[in-house]
Amino acid sequence: MSEPKTPRIWPYAGASAAVCALGIAISLLLPVAWRAPALYGAAAATLGGFCALAAMAAFIGHGLNGVLAGFTIGFFCRAMLVAAGLILSGARGNLALAFVAAFFTLYAATQVIDILFVHSSNRRTSGATP
Repeated sequence: MSEPKTPRIWPYAGASAAVCALGIAISLLLPVAWRAPALYGAAAATLGGFCALAAMAAFIGHGLNGVLAGFTIGFFCRAMLVAAGLILSGARGNLALAFVAAFFTLYAATQVIDILFVHSSNRRTSGATP
């Protein structure tokens, strides 16, 4: 039985960066009142996605406990960033929805990329089935 390989991080980091850049670009196209909260949300989600993928890359070689640690660190980073970003944006009422929509849309997309990164680390290097 072969050891799981450590996946290359750059394709996943590039995909995450592309998704976040798209989210920021879409935020710039929103009406003026909604633009700033959406940009804060997209920026917070971008930073959270970076932290989560970096944590996952740092702990992926430590087995299941490492994967759980990576996801936990990523979750707590994102939790702090959603709170800090919402406070810093000063968005209230319906404008807070722009922040939340931008943040959690990018959160979901970057979370999928994190999961794909973990999945690629579990693929066996040989074609034989155990």
